[in-house]
Amino acid sequence: MTSTVTPTATDPAEVYRDGLAHGELRYQRCAWCSTRFSSVSLLCATCGGADFVWERSSGRGRIHALPGPLGPGDRQERTAVVELDEGFRVLAKLAPTAAHRIWRGAPVRLEVAETDDGSLRPVFRPIAA
Repeated sequence: MTSTVTPTATDPAEVYRDGLAHGELRYQRCAWCSTRFSSVSLLCATCGGADFVWERSSGRGRIHALPGPLGPGDRQERTAVVELDEGFRVLAKLAPTAAHRIWRGAPVRLEVAETDDGSLRPVFRPIAA
């Protein structure tokens, strides 16, 4: 379920990080044409609008593309293009998962992971179809 976010911060990067701290993936939607953006934008690439609304994603989607084949025992963290249920795509990391659970079209859900430097980042975990 998508819902609007009323941010307390004015810095877009802070709004995004605050969302991750709450286990949410926040994104911008153009108030003029409703185009959704996975990265912070100053102008809408579709209509040129400059008014954006912050929304929170359901965190669910599907793997749209993978950069290469996986070996049968490969459980390393992979990068994939994930198409979220809200209709936009993000380049994201997949949580370490058995290769047979990763395919184009596999359903995924958002998890938030901590990096070595203590910052947070979105990671998607393939889930049972």
